[in-house]
Amino acid sequence: MSIRIQRFDEHLKMPWKNGLGITREVISRPASDGSGGFDWRISLATVGASGPFSVFAGIDRTIAVLQGDGMQLTVDGRREPPLLVGSPPFAFSGDAEVQADCLGGETLDLNVMSRRGVVVHRMTKIDVRAAQRPSMSKDTVAIVFRGDATFTMDSVRSDVGLGDVLICEPMPFELTVTPVGLDCAFYAIEIASDLDMAAAPEQVAS
Repeated sequence: MSIRIQRFDEHLKMPWKNGLGITREVISRPASDGSGGFDWRISLATVGASGPFSVFAGIDRTIAVLQGDGMQLTVDGRREPPLLVGSPPFAFSGDAEVQADCLGGETLDLNVMSRRGVVVHRMTKIDVRAAQRPSMSKDTVAIVFRGDATFTMDSVRSDVGLGDVLICEPMPFELTVTPVGLDCAFYAIEIASDLDMAAAPEQVAS
């Protein structure tokens, strides 16, 4: 099993597909050039101004806010509830026309994309209020941290913070996550085939 911590500053910076912003790519398979040539991708984007999202035809997307004032999304003309730090992940089609209106200053968001008909993904937000040992499924490819914490897995122990990512392929595994401070959460990201994900039980956030 290969495991590594990829720090926020180590994520690969690249322009948005529509050229209106910068994203930090955490991991993609196969490796992408920012144009959408991937089967799945995890990235972090800083949104500093209102504007449209890039269109990714044939891609399913999920987004969550890690830091900042949040956004108001309008998806194909439908105004969605505000997307805030405490909100659950929001899933939508990459084919949709999406307008993002900032609710204040800069917002850091987490994005997961997967190619429809090839693979599917699931993003689960887990709040950490005390030390806990969540079990990750065999389909989990990454854990994205929001807030300071310490995690321990086998002989590996590390301090992590906002935007740090535990990348581990393959799973499953068990780890202990201990919060440092009052506001700590992580997002478990699973990637699987359509049939495998459909047969898997839903993961419950604690």
